[in-house]
Amino acid sequence: MLLITRPLPKLQASADAFKQAGIDAIGVATSDIQSIPSKAGKLQQFLLGSPSINIIIVTSIYAVPAALHALNQASFLSASPTLIAVGDATANALHSANLPLKIVTPSLHTSEGILVMQQLNEANCTQVVIIKGEGGRDTLSHVLGERGISVTEFCVYKREPLTNPIYTKRWKIGDVSGIIATSENLAKQLISTQSKQILALPWLTVSERVATSLRNLGIARVSVCNRATDQALIAWVKENWEY
Repeated sequence: MLLITRPLPKLQASADAFKQAGIDAIGVATSDIQSIPSKAGKLQQFLLGSPSINIIIVTSIYAVPAALHALNQASFLSASPTLIAVGDATANALHSANLPLKIVTPSLHTSEGILVMQQLNEANCTQVVIIKGEGGRDTLSHVLGERGISVTEFCVYKREPLTNPIYTKRWKIGDVSGIIATSENLAKQLISTQSKQILALPWLTVSERVATSLRNLGIARVSVCNRATDQALIAWVKENWEY
């Protein structure tokens, strides 16, 4: 049996996906996602008054509603900034809106994967907007700033810790053979609610950065799947783990 961390809005869908793939898995949510309307409003105002934006980075599916609302209201679309969607779900949500903009996705869905993209390394890339959640992806703004690029961030949602974790079904630690942690935040929240026995299990996460963080917490067996979609994680598990 596997344990997979997801924010509450994605919890049941991920559990259902693993079940349909024939993998016995429990979904656990340690946090919920809450939008920040005031920040979404500031994003819209910024886009309306900034006709020279080259790149807009949308870091997750949870940033899409605010991004689409602002983009649909903005009058700068003739400048044709490129949208970078971090993740397949984010890209699909942006594509479904039929925006008259180019939408691209990094081959690796990490900050490092974004930073090596051609669009962010061209001489004419001078102004970037990052639409994200509170506490996420500081590496992007730091490195882009070092390159001399003007970066403006808008944190349009936040992760609210749940008083008690929510599980998709009952479980015992002795039944778990592996843990899938889809973010550093969720992994740390899960660890804080469990005994140290959880550190001895094999873990799978979605970037080398998160893997390093988990190793620093005392987890010896950590692997990396470079995509966070249910389909990619399921494929990795079937290839590499007994479940």
